[in-house]
Amino acid sequence: MKKKNFKILKSKISYLIQLSSSKAKSHPYIIVIAMHELFRNLYHFDPYIKSKPASGYNRIEKTVENLINFINYSCKIGSYKQNFSHIDYDTQDLFGKLWGERFKEKKLNSKAVLVELLKRLELNLNFIKNKKVLDIGCGSGRFTNAFGKLGAKLSVGVDLGSEGLRLAKLFAKNNKIKNTKFFKSNVLKLPFKSNTFDFVFCKGVLHHTGDTFAGLLELKRVLKTGSKAFIYLYGQGGLFWSTRKLMRKVMQKIPHDYTIKTLNLIGMPARRTIFVDSWYVPIEDHINKKKLESWFKKNNFSFTKYINAKKTELEYLESKEKDFKEVYGNGELRYLITKL
Repeated sequence: MKKKNFKILKSKISYLIQLSSSKAKSHPYIIVIAMHELFRNLYHFDPYIKSKPASGYNRIEKTVENLINFINYSCKIGSYKQNFSHIDYDTQDLFGKLWGERFKEKKLNSKAVLVELLKRLELNLNFIKNKKVLDIGCGSGRFTNAFGKLGAKLSVGVDLGSEGLRLAKLFAKNNKIKNTKFFKSNVLKLPFKSNTFDFVFCKGVLHHTGDTFAGLLELKRVLKTGSKAFIYLYGQGGLFWSTRKLMRKVMQKIPHDYTIKTLNLIGMPARRTIFVDSWYVPIEDHINKKKLESWFKKNNFSFTKYINAKKTELEYLESKEKDFKEVYGNGELRYLITKL
């Protein structure tokens, strides 16, 4: 087996990004397909497109080499000129479109997904019963409504996106879920009194606000003393996160509506919103694990790092991948925390 050389691999990735960027306007459909292939192979496991297992380094290297060849050959084909105008991206508009795609495919029922997560966190499902739950950055309300289905006394969703909140209320109405409420509000300034909620859920939100730790302070404020919260944040470092950032520079040359249509044409399920999410969201911060855990300690939280992960989650690899730090950096940061 040849020696792993991360410096050379980074150089190959840089070349692929430059090549893709140069062809984004002339052959946008080729680039959407290429970036989709690169992105999905950054993960070690794809539940939709099966492939033989390979180490992160070897898989990414082979993918990058294949895509360089793919783009060079494919872009010899003639392509109609696209009149893409200047593109501005709004977080709420972007996620509204993505939630709309899920709603059309009837993929907003996330009760089973939530149940599995809570079990992996080793939380007894009965702890939700008759509790006041807050879903920070609820998007389409898929988890807010799921908490309602699990027997919460009141499940509250907060988000700035009008379309997501409309779909959340519509889903609740269609499914006769009466113990949910939704508020349009900035998650950095929540419209609730201190010590209000028995459980706070915040999955993949605060790293899109521009001030992750201000968001954590708000979470702390509204959470009752002695109560728990779940948070999920993007880590930093490694080829995984750095390559995701580089892809955004390419994809922001192509309108997200065009990208969504292209991904629909190749049959990508609407629930794989991670691709379009990461490519187009205007704010995406990456959090240092040590800094986050230090913040927990200083702010009187006990914390448990999520480790009972699914194959699609990076935590699954932390004890299995020899080059985890080089490939995945901090990995993903999922924690169950308790306000002391």
